[in-house]
Amino acid sequence: MAFTNEPHPEERPAGASRRTHGRKIVARKAGTALTALLAAVLLVSACAPEPPQYPPARRPLGVREPLRTGHWRGPLDMTEIDFNIDRVSPATVSVHVSGTVLHQANRSLETSSLQNYFYDRPRTCKRTADGRSFDCTRYTDMHIDNGLLCGVYEAPSQILHPCFEPVP
Repeated sequence: MAFTNEPHPEERPAGASRRTHGRKIVARKAGTALTALLAAVLLVSACAPEPPQYPPARRPLGVREPLRTGHWRGPLDMTEIDFNIDRVSPATVSVHVSGTVLHQANRSLETSSLQNYFYDRPRTCKRTADGRSFDCTRYTDMHIDNGLLCGVYEAPSQILHPCFEPVP
């Protein structure tokens, strides 16, 4: 009898049946597919942009800055206003105001084709005693606060307190 290194057939571990072997392959493939899916989900979620971080809205701080030339824009009731300070002198401030009517109240469809843009003629306004604000017709106590142009607008039926954002 010859001597071999292989174990006797009765001592060998029983091999997996074809059914068990097939289940192991299916389970291995399912595990691989699940791993790939999980990796794809993680990759996509890592690439998703973060929501934008907007700076907080600028607000008046109650500190009046020296008057200067510039362009400011913002809403005033139903109108988008462009307020320009063209020149600042020791006693006066030269301004012009224009704007777009955002909503035309009490207008019929026939008149809706009218221009909704207006332009006021340039005007010269008086500076107040402190030199940090000025008064014009309808616009009073106009001053710069935290870069905003703020003041009082006196309409025939209401008084508004606008603050316009600087236009770069």
